[in-house]
Amino acid sequence: MTDSHETMRDRAFVARLLGELRAGRSFALVSILATRGSMPRAAGARMALLEDGSFLGTIGGGNIEYMGQEKARKVLAGEAGNTVEWITHAKTGMACGGDALVSARHSLPGEEVSLERLSELLASAEPFVLVEHWGQPGDVRVEMLTLDEMGPIDPRATADTPLWDEGQKSYVEPVGPDPIAYIFGGGHVGCALVPVLESVGFRVVVFDDREGIAVPERFPKAERVILGDFRNIAERVNVTRRDYVLVMSHGHVADIDVLEQVYAVRPAYVGCIGSRGKAAFARKTLAERGVSREWLESVHLPVGDDILAVTPGEIAISIAGEMIRCRADLRPVKPHQHPVPTDATPGR
Repeated sequence: MTDSHETMRDRAFVARLLGELRAGRSFALVSILATRGSMPRAAGARMALLEDGSFLGTIGGGNIEYMGQEKARKVLAGEAGNTVEWITHAKTGMACGGDALVSARHSLPGEEVSLERLSELLASAEPFVLVEHWGQPGDVRVEMLTLDEMGPIDPRATADTPLWDEGQKSYVEPVGPDPIAYIFGGGHVGCALVPVLESVGFRVVVFDDREGIAVPERFPKAERVILGDFRNIAERVNVTRRDYVLVMSHGHVADIDVLEQVYAVRPAYVGCIGSRGKAAFARKTLAERGVSREWLESVHLPVGDDILAVTPGEIAISIAGEMIRCRADLRPVKPHQHPVPTDATPGR
């Protein structure tokens, strides 16, 4: 996700804006909703012009910031309505050479409800999404949706980066804790996998039911190491749809128990270690327990890219590669994807 500083993930920033509205003062909020090419700040960056003339936050400096400030002044003064516009490199002349979709919206006293809900959800430390509907700029709708409030196949629930939908004229930003990669089983492969995943940006939590295994000293790169019961993982962890799950316990019975429990959640990624024979047995058993065959086919079982891995270290690399690809597939802009030409019609 984007850096939380001076975004709607920044509790201090949100609290200051909410304080302005509660005091009867309005503000103009300038936001980066999408970028193309290289830009100083990514989608999610915010800047507010307060009634006293001061600015709170930044959208990156340079001409992009100057143009955003001018938009904010006009909106706050009532000289212009809410706007959303691609500010292209051709307009800014900035050396970074990128484009940014920049919005400016007037927030008035009496509109505290959405910021109050945002503040409450941030305090809860639960993942959710912020949605801004720009189909009618004069009446921008803002809503916050918890992951439970979205449908079982809603791609917004598993995204970990902001998304601008040009067709719907909507902006979706994942908010709350970054996704966690849960490793259920701290054996040789789990031990090798933790530092690999941590090195490529995953937050890692290890869960095992053996006292001699579930010790922090074995996993110095893990965020947490938990001793718990594989038959009741919810007692110790709260797996969400935004998270990644690796199942590699010390036996197929425990693996099946964990898979059955995470089925109700439908995490962004689920992988389970084992042979093709074990995969067939696990799928058959879980189907008999009421798990949908469609979901079972989505589980990476056997887990990992087929690189003929043998050792725990090699298997860890194969799993990490598969997870990196899955994470990239969930993002609106894929790595190495050719950017939209900067001379394209704004918003296309």
